[in-house]
Amino acid sequence: MKKNEIILGLLLVAQSTVTFADKTTDISGIWSSATVQGDFKFLSSHLDKLQWQMANQNGIRDDSSAGQRLNESVLLGQLNYQLNDNVSLGLGYVHDLIYPLNKRSYQENRPYQDIVWNQAVANFNLTLRTRFEERMNQTSGDTGYRAKQLTQISHDLPFLDGLSGYLSDEVYFYLNQTNFGKKGFSENRFSAGLSYQFTSQIGLDLGYLEQYIDNKTGNNLLINNLQTNLRYRF
Repeated sequence: MKKNEIILGLLLVAQSTVTFADKTTDISGIWSSATVQGDFKFLSSHLDKLQWQMANQNGIRDDSSAGQRLNESVLLGQLNYQLNDNVSLGLGYVHDLIYPLNKRSYQENRPYQDIVWNQAVANFNLTLRTRFEERMNQTSGDTGYRAKQLTQISHDLPFLDGLSGYLSDEVYFYLNQTNFGKKGFSENRFSAGLSYQFTSQIGLDLGYLEQYIDNKTGNNLLINNLQTNLRYRF
């Protein structure tokens, strides 16, 4: 693939930041996470293609007159199976605690399934992830079936070993009509930042995350987040 085609792809990803509607409320926030990963080779050499991942994610918003507040806290666990050098399959579970502004908090159980494709393209690494999740409200029993499509491009930076840059975009769609949201497009997440691998085990991601949320009622929401992720691999 030619360099100008790569640049065009990056521009198309960045273009997703365009606001989708006129009535939009802008706020800022912080999206932080800590992730641990590993495999099962210590149990058997036959399990070398099976990997695990656990993460804790927290979202903070400044949408309250009292100042910044915790809006969401996520616990995630996932198993991945590497089919070949490019493709992996995943099964995961999310427990989500959500604290809406001026409303009662609630919890979600969210099992999901995904397929991930990684491919080297010139000097870039391209990642495509398709995820289907079942979003279940513990209080109401309402279940939303949601599809999420992620596209990410990363590139090693030449001036420091272990440093790379990334651009990504993820689009959310509901497959059914629920109290969670209307059927069809519901959210877009664009992110850009830097990743640094301190050692073979420890890494850090630092960047910007833009969340555009197409609300079912009222104004849509645009959240400008500082994004951090601390990674550790066993």
